[in-house]
Amino acid sequence: MSVPRARPPSVAVVIGAYGRTTYLRRAVTSVLAQTLPRAEYEVVVTKDFSDPELDRTLAAEGVTSILDPEPVIGRWLRRAIGATTAPLVAFLDDDDEFEPERLAEAVAVFRAHPEIGYYRNRVRVIDADGRPVDPVRWRRLERDVGFDRTGPVLVPAGTKPDALRQVTVDSFASFNSSTVVIRRELLDGDVGAAFEANEMPDLALLVAAVVSPYGMYLDDRRLTRFRYHRENVTHAVDWLRRATEAQAALAALTEHHGRSDFAGWLRGRADHYDRVFRATTIVTDVRAGAPRRRVADRALDYLRFLGGHPAERTVDRDVWGPTLYALAYCCWPSLGRRVARARAPGRVD
Repeated sequence: MSVPRARPPSVAVVIGAYGRTTYLRRAVTSVLAQTLPRAEYEVVVTKDFSDPELDRTLAAEGVTSILDPEPVIGRWLRRAIGATTAPLVAFLDDDDEFEPERLAEAVAVFRAHPEIGYYRNRVRVIDADGRPVDPVRWRRLERDVGFDRTGPVLVPAGTKPDALRQVTVDSFASFNSSTVVIRRELLDGDVGAAFEANEMPDLALLVAAVVSPYGMYLDDRRLTRFRYHRENVTHAVDWLRRATEAQAALAALTEHHGRSDFAGWLRGRADHYDRVFRATTIVTDVRAGAPRRRVADRALDYLRFLGGHPAERTVDRDVWGPTLYALAYCCWPSLGRRVARARAPGRVD
């Protein structure tokens, strides 16, 4: 059924699905079940696959469906934004869901604080089947526990230089684009171009907020359901390389806009991902039985990297293990492969 509109919608929801159909219907259902009146929000689904039955369902609900095979996530998300008209844009990954009141609460915050351009809320964790995961299993790993003592945080535009820790550590605002709502003009100009080229949309949205003239609102309420499943945990070598490049590019953009404080933080993240990329490459080569000379060269390059990046030289098996695997492999290949296969890829924080 078409959705009658007496006035323009307040917020657009962009749902992106690439290479996966498993959870999309649940994501769409959660958006259509919002307490915000349906006439106040528009929905766009962008995906790289055809599903005639799903498309008919979406059309009946007044949802725009876009077929877009573009592999760069920022590009197809921005094209989807171009198909909307609302002044606010909310994002939802295909494997996440909104709580029923999520859009209404976010819109209310923007109306109460017209000076903000970026809104983010916390998450609840659900499993692959949509069942709540016991907080005992994930609360100790949660990165935004700072909210437990502060409550919601309003960051006026003029106080951003003093809010680096609050934004990047206490609230972990770089995590999960399904928690974010922005003013669409934040993605204008060079910031929008950088967003298009980027493959870390959650981090790119944070950068867009940081360099904008608007304030930020960090909500302590858990209004997004983050689905934890095997498919959304990736340490693939190619992804780590792209993530390193993406963060370095965002650091340069942030520096260009005069935000050296956040640029330094981004460069530190890029260095961390670069180290994990190099370490994972070594482990992958050892597991695959690559030529020993190549493994030795990668290990030497890794040690040189650690020599030039003291912040990454922590006393941690993930840091020093790859060189030990490489040494064992070069001396005794079967042992090196056996040890490397027993180890998980390095952490990415």
